Amino acid sequence: MARLLILRKRHIEREASKSLWWQVDLKACGCPLCDLDLKKETKYYEDNSFFVLRTRNLKGHKERIMIIYKRHEHTIPPRAYEHALDLLSKMGRTVFAYAPKFVIMDTTFATINDHWHLVASDLDPKSEDFNQILATKWIRVVDNTTEDESEV
Repeated sequence: MARLLILRKRHIEREASKSLWWQVDLKACGCPLCDLDLKKETKYYEDNSFFVLRTRNLKGHKERIMIIYKRHEHTIPPRAYEHALDLLSKMGRTVFAYAPKFVIMDTTFATINDHWHLVASDLDPKSEDFNQILATKWIRVVDNTTEDESEV
């Protein structure tokens, strides 16, 4: 019985250390995305690799969200990238339920270029950044009026 308790304790400690790896990595480099105080952010989703958060600056939109890779990396593996697009599309369907479409944008005008992240936004022509959205390459357009989304 004591051996089972010791093994269970080791398992719990090992799992706890796995779930904390990103806290060490994210606070080490002085990056604005790494230094986010996640308790103060609106978080829509989290897994071992990604966060989906509301952006701090909504730029005149009702909602604007981003997906952030937990490790401070400029690029991510292709499978992680596809997973990120799927997550952001799924979360966006809920967050942007008020809009017929929303877009996931390329990092053309990103202010933080050394930490991988993508932004999704509705297409509000009254927003502060509407012209910039039109000038940005769209990675995916998600049509909330249908079940399937199309990639651009």
